[in-house]
Amino acid sequence: QVGEHTGYLRMRGLPFSSAKEDIAKFFESYSPVSDSIVLTYRSDGRATGEAYVAFETPEDSKRAMELHRKSMGNRYIELFLSNKEEHGRALARFGNR
Repeated sequence: QVGEHTGYLRMRGLPFSSAKEDIAKFFESYSPVSDSIVLTYRSDGRATGEAYVAFETPEDSKRAMELHRKSMGNRYIELFLSNKEEHGRALARFGNR
């Protein structure tokens, strides 16, 4: 994906049973900020299979793109550039889960 790395990524394709710990483990070599991980949910409370994560530096998020289309469980994960605003909206909406 092209664009400026801001230190934030959006994940898509997560197993619906994923927990924040699974995401931290997936990115463990890339310096994720573990308390920044936000999973998103549908209005009925079911997981969407998406999450947002911040990294310590934009360089860490850029390196983490190496994991684009790698598997978590039996699902392959897509990674997209995100930003502080998008992460903040997800955090405001789903951060207490």
